[in-house]
Amino acid sequence: MLPDPSAIRSIVFDLDGTLYACPQIAAEIERAAVALVAATRGVDFASGRDLLNRARRRLSEMREEDATLSQTCLALGIELPDFHRALQEGVHPERYLEYDGVLVALLDSLSEHCALYVYTNNNLALTHKILALLGIQPLFSRIYTIEFTGRPKPDKEAFFQVLDDIGGAPESFLFVGDREAVDLRVAAAQGCPTLLVRETADLLQIHKHLGLIP
Repeated sequence: MLPDPSAIRSIVFDLDGTLYACPQIAAEIERAAVALVAATRGVDFASGRDLLNRARRRLSEMREEDATLSQTCLALGIELPDFHRALQEGVHPERYLEYDGVLVALLDSLSEHCALYVYTNNNLALTHKILALLGIQPLFSRIYTIEFTGRPKPDKEAFFQVLDDIGGAPESFLFVGDREAVDLRVAAAQGCPTLLVRETADLLQIHKHLGLIP
């Protein structure tokens, strides 16, 4: 994963499924998207779900990889600002998330050695709320949300904007995410080290590769 761990200066984390995992929040995001599709098409909720699922399947087949919700909404003619307004109204992370002392400790120890960043398809308001609930917001040097580029991951142009804004050679970055195709593939193609995680405990792999723990 890390050909030269000593070169790492910046760690860029995805948010959902990486710094936290919550099926209830994922379900609320899906419901908000379905409700928006139904409203824009003038159909009931069940029909909206069917439209969204069929569009996502078609897009996944065309791309030969799972389509994200943002990509699917764009394919249905829904603008990203409208999608994210629906998320702000329909997603309530305060119902499910709370301070995570283990996560705080893991990230705090990393922040002593590297600058930490978040790069997510979420909007800024929802991202700030989630990070604040977990207790980790102050640990990040900068948060890159959909407002920064207006282009959802995976997107090479958006990726380079984030990379240029942080600064540094590709090998000085470590990208961490739970979806290889969405969070990591573009970074890996540009020579950035990557780490695929499935749960918070996987973040200990960063400490091991950086030589912070045996």
